[in-house]
Amino acid sequence: MPDPQVSARHDALDRVPAGRAPDVASGPRPVRAGSGRGVDLRDAIAPMLDAVIHFAGAAAGAIRLSRPGRAGLTPVVVAGRGAQGVAGGGVLAQWCSQCSESVDPASACVRNQLCGHDERLPASRLESVCRHILVVPLHHAGNQVGMLDLVFDAPCELPPGMPAMLQAAGDLIGISLEKARLADEVMRATLMNERQTMAGEIHDSLAQGLTYMRMRMSLLSDAIRQRDELRAFKYWSDVDDSLTHAHARLRELITCFRSRMDPQGLVHALEDTAGRFLDRTGIELEFVNRVRDFRLAPAREVEVHHIVQEALSNVTRHARARRASMTLDRDGADGYAIVIEDDGVGLSAAPAEGADASGHYGLSIMRERAARLGGGIRFEPAAGRGTRVCLHFPEHGPNREEPR
Repeated sequence: MPDPQVSARHDALDRVPAGRAPDVASGPRPVRAGSGRGVDLRDAIAPMLDAVIHFAGAAAGAIRLSRPGRAGLTPVVVAGRGAQGVAGGGVLAQWCSQCSESVDPASACVRNQLCGHDERLPASRLESVCRHILVVPLHHAGNQVGMLDLVFDAPCELPPGMPAMLQAAGDLIGISLEKARLADEVMRATLMNERQTMAGEIHDSLAQGLTYMRMRMSLLSDAIRQRDELRAFKYWSDVDDSLTHAHARLRELITCFRSRMDPQGLVHALEDTAGRFLDRTGIELEFVNRVRDFRLAPAREVEVHHIVQEALSNVTRHARARRASMTLDRDGADGYAIVIEDDGVGLSAAPAEGADASGHYGLSIMRERAARLGGGIRFEPAAGRGTRVCLHFPEHGPNREEPR
């Protein structure tokens, strides 16, 4: 099985599509990717290769890395004379084609079948392949990450101390390669986190409102069939209000991709939600605040508010409850807990990770938000009947955000 670090390193470095040679000008100029990803990396490594070639008095050089699923090493940066046409390898073949010894049947390279065979380049220690080619292994933290190949016009005779200097240069290049791999991992993690955040924001800002409107439209249809103008007008008004709210939230997402929090804080937002809950859903919601000095950073208040909104949305859509309660309390010396209970039908099974049976992702998003807060969330049966949702989180996150 390929080393995952080697695979990630190769993804970060070797951005040239398979079967296409990078464009290389003659002379001591390094290979540059003409377009696509990985240009910054080559721009960072190529000057190091140029410096090593000049320092060692070589005519050309290459940095090769392993390609997952393929034998041998593949050049990702090539500089100097004879660097043209290196697609999929062929560095040694290009260099050997310019060496007079490759056409001499009596030369040691021809007798040992070295000429033109890249796979015969050693890859374990600093040594001479032949009189004109020297290889330097690239290491990081004791692991080999690639090879540096140097070609010389004259027979390679390094002065004392030069091998140690070349190995030190190889270790520096190895560190650069590892740094690129780590940067690629960070980029991927950041991208995944951004996508999860976008999914959460869209779910909390739009999906809940659309679900509420769909429920109201069903009631509106019943009222119209029954010719109950009073109820029909109320449900129409609810849909209109929800559309106005959803449109405003959508404009917020488009403008700054940030959901707005009640300017008076989380406690006021929870009180307002409880006050309007019966009229909006037909379910009586009691809010109990047992924390007099509630303090939380604004960004964390937004996360908590979204979790609570999703929990209450689940009560409305699935619980078939008549009453519910929401309690804000202390959780230890420096933490908080919010407990939401209802007297509905309860849980048919423990909520699983990911989407629920209906293909919705509300519970998974709630767990992700709770984890970002540094806390957790539990879904369990309430006393008697119904469901109990317990959210707990510390006052400060990992980076110690200052409360307002």
